[in-house]
Amino acid sequence: MQFGVDAAKDGDNLEVSFEFAQLSSFSENSSSQDSKPIINTVSTPSISTAINLMNAYVGKQLNLSHCKVVIFSEEIAKKGILPEVAELMNNTQVRPTVNVIVSLGDAKDYIENSVSSLEQVLTKYYDIFPTTSEYTGYTSNILLGPLYEDLISKDHGAVTILGKKSKSAKQQESTSGESSSSAGGMDSSDSSGNSSNSQESGSNEASDSSTTDKTSIEDLLPNESIIEGDRGTENIGLCVFKDDIYVGNLSAMETLCYSLIKNEVDNFLISIDNPSNPTKKIDLSVDSRSLSKIDIDLSKENPVINIQLHLGAKVLTEHEDFDYNNAETLSTLNNSLRDYISSQMKSYLYKTSKEYKCDINGFHKFIKKSFLTMSDFKNYNWEQKYQNAEFNIKINSNVISSLLIQNSH
Repeated sequence: MQFGVDAAKDGDNLEVSFEFAQLSSFSENSSSQDSKPIINTVSTPSISTAINLMNAYVGKQLNLSHCKVVIFSEEIAKKGILPEVAELMNNTQVRPTVNVIVSLGDAKDYIENSVSSLEQVLTKYYDIFPTTSEYTGYTSNILLGPLYEDLISKDHGAVTILGKKSKSAKQQESTSGESSSSAGGMDSSDSSGNSSNSQESGSNEASDSSTTDKTSIEDLLPNESIIEGDRGTENIGLCVFKDDIYVGNLSAMETLCYSLIKNEVDNFLISIDNPSNPTKKIDLSVDSRSLSKIDIDLSKENPVINIQLHLGAKVLTEHEDFDYNNAETLSTLNNSLRDYISSQMKSYLYKTSKEYKCDINGFHKFIKKSFLTMSDFKNYNWEQKYQNAEFNIKINSNVISSLLIQNSH
């Protein structure tokens, strides 16, 4: 079971949607048509009241120990989610290992679009989903317990999984909307003779075009999608919180940088420009050889945060103008990899410090040992100091040609 929390259309109530799996979903003979989840929604002042009312509605007590996912809408997140997260933490049935998602849209809409024929029950999907962070770095395994600790800390920012509709779901909605408009035979033109539907369609086409022109997923903005499939949602990127208020998103590449610093990703795929031909990309399989090393210098007025990564990489693509068996060629590619990751890391870190003004990677934990008392640490005012921090990135890497390419010559 999982549930989503939306803001009620009227008043300050919450709209809490519960997703229940049909028993036929667990049968080997079940089909996608007879296993669609049951979604019930109730409008109440709190999550606890919603659970109590749903107990009365379904005629039995809900067992929240089976809950795998909690989804908050973007609207709720902008108001602050600490009251709801604290309420869930106080519920003895809700496990601290529940995944937390913020949906760019309604939580109920996210649940309705999340079912796939590959995993017909959303619960099954989230049993295996968090492990993808270990080999892609495009998301993170965000759990309720650690999230609560981050939300109540003044020195630590917080993140949740970013949920959004896939490109397929958006296209289906657009097609459905156009069909409804055509069936009605209505022309929604304004007094100047311009059709509002045409303008919206043009805007959507422009958005799709900009997405199509992207060369790799690392370049995508957090609200963009390039995935088409039967699942109507995707979880790529993270949502950032400061003082429990949702302040912005991290893209796939920014999330990868977050994961590398947190030592949450073992290996990942990355695309960089071909040094011999910048119009082409080279795919590299990169792995972390050791834990990231973080050293923070407090001798200056503002902290200097030094981050060191140890990476190994294998070439996955081959181009005629690039000799992968040449040591000098691989050295050039290695330098390009270092420069690219260093640039992306600095961009990500200055975004968190300058734009979001919160330490989501928990750097403050590394400096507490430099203070004799907690009072001394609080007087240092890390929250303000972090906004003016300086970052130095050192990448130790080694790029080799894959065995497949070596054997092809």
